[in-house]
Amino acid sequence: MSSTVISDIATLVTNDPSLDGSPLGLVRNAAVVIEGDRVVWTGESSKAPATDNRVDAGGRTVLPGFVDSHSHLVFAGDRTEEFNARMSGRAYSAGGIRTTVASSSASAAARNWRRTSSVSSTRRSARAPRRSRPSRATA
Repeated sequence: MSSTVISDIATLVTNDPSLDGSPLGLVRNAAVVIEGDRVVWTGESSKAPATDNRVDAGGRTVLPGFVDSHSHLVFAGDRTEEFNARMSGRAYSAGGIRTTVASSSASAAARNWRRTSSVSSTRRSARAPRRSRPSRATA
């Protein structure tokens, strides 16, 4: 099986706090060795083992895994507590997405109730008296 080193990584994010004391576990001037579809080694470039192939990262940052960068255009609630928890190293200890899902559901239910009750009361008060249809003459 062939191996490849990705070298000249300015910052490697490992998510291993034991490496630098931060939640991101950063390694500066790093390299990653891949064999097949597996990462088999990470560390400082100067300590990288010999490999069959080399890819130069050009001083870029390397992140592990799949990063799904997306946004939700409309939501209710506030996730400040979650942000503060995550910045101090506690993952989802403040409720995570459940917080805004619950707030959004409550907000939608309240909006629907107000809309339904105002529409039905408007319909009752603005209802015109029923008129009878003119009869059709038959020949």
